[in-house]
Amino acid sequence: MEREVKFKVTMDPLFLEEELSRDGFARIATCLEEDLYFDTAGRLLSSSDQALRLRRRECNGVVSVRLTYKGPRLKGVGGGVKIREEVELEVKPEEHSQAVSLLRSLGFNDEWRLFKKRVLMVKKGLEASIDYFEPLGVFLEIEVKDEDAMMEFERLVEKYSKTFPVIGETYLEMYVKH
Repeated sequence: MEREVKFKVTMDPLFLEEELSRDGFARIATCLEEDLYFDTAGRLLSSSDQALRLRRRECNGVVSVRLTYKGPRLKGVGGGVKIREEVELEVKPEEHSQAVSLLRSLGFNDEWRLFKKRVLMVKKGLEASIDYFEPLGVFLEIEVKDEDAMMEFERLVEKYSKTFPVIGETYLEMYVKH
């Protein structure tokens, strides 16, 4: 299960990175991401709060590709925290175009293409990213990677929700609305 929260950054992102460092996060990479979101002709996935994404990520010169299915968000979760099923598999970078062809052959259309720059930071059991998502601005995402970090995650959600607006929408939802 994916468990994360997203905030709209309303300060200089460099100051935010310093604050995350004070919270114990270490910067590990700056990445460029290209996300292709696929859906059926009738948009059955997006209309039922699901997503099928093919992400090409380049971090510090290393390219990776991942195909991800995201299930509907669980209802009744407070504080802007999103919890949903997430299934991912790695695709060889040189097979990116074949993955696109395969999904198209199965009847999926690559409906949306999103780009962002991501500053990736980690600490035990958690991942934080400062996302530069044009044209919508800068966002902070904090995601649980290990259930043992739940108490710290909850503390960080409380701390950063006092400074930044919590965003319940996905990047795709924000992009489509824009």
